[in-house]
Amino acid sequence: MPESTTWTGVGRDAPLDFTGPAWDRLTRLRGKGTVFARDLHAREAWATLAEVLGAGTAYGFAERVAVMWVRPDAFAAGAARRLLDATQEAGFRPVAARRVRVDRCAVRALWAYMCRWATVERLWLLDALVALGPGLLVLWADSTGEPASVRLSALKGSNAPHRRTGTSLRDVAGAPNRLLTMVHTTDEPADVVRELGVFCPWPQRAALVAEAARNLAGGVSCPLAEAVAAVEDELPPLGLPEPTTGAPALDELVAGSLEQRWAALWAASGTWPLLTRVPGPAAWSEQETRSPWR
Repeated sequence: MPESTTWTGVGRDAPLDFTGPAWDRLTRLRGKGTVFARDLHAREAWATLAEVLGAGTAYGFAERVAVMWVRPDAFAAGAARRLLDATQEAGFRPVAARRVRVDRCAVRALWAYMCRWATVERLWLLDALVALGPGLLVLWADSTGEPASVRLSALKGSNAPHRRTGTSLRDVAGAPNRLLTMVHTTDEPADVVRELGVFCPWPQRAALVAEAARNLAGGVSCPLAEAVAAVEDELPPLGLPEPTTGAPALDELVAGSLEQRWAALWAASGTWPLLTRVPGPAAWSEQETRSPWR
């Protein structure tokens, strides 16, 4: 693995290949590789992995590492530390962590393929959620032999409370509905690559990947306490708001104190419509058969 995180191939005799990898090696879903081969975030992030690690090693990295974003609602609710503890108790090892703030454009990029059932109100609520403050991006290693992202996604649990088993990470966090889900994880190795391209600009992404690869190879964990404290400095635990009657107005989500906005978001997440009856187009064939109404 190169020691440097600079981009030695850019603009020289051996430019990076921004067309990306053989995506079908990183996904189990028919047609998804074709979509990701045209996705700018996926292509750019693969270029980072290939430059920092080498293309051959990058495939193994995407298999062995899972990406988790402990979201602002988890920090506001006071559930972030429980989530991290439960993930480690399940056998995952943190290999890199960063405080990450997401804006409304990143919201749409992150869930570009999965929001086909989202109402406009749901997008507004997600914008209000990320405006609360930063979250914590953690890269986790898993040594079970299964792709780390696949196992962590199963542990995460459904965004619909009635579909959970009672032992998922979202149960641990007390996620109340489809909007305040507390934690986001990558579904499979292809998504590990793409979402590194959404969460981090190139220099920070290169440093994050290099750190994770060193800790992965050395069998060591990265400390989480300092990164958690950095998020809590901006977004301290607020607890669960008192129940209210009626739905808040849109301006209540963007005006007022942090506590007032959190209370409005909590109330709106339980009263505003989150699912549309007419979905947007599917990106790959598996999405055609996936419906949150079932």
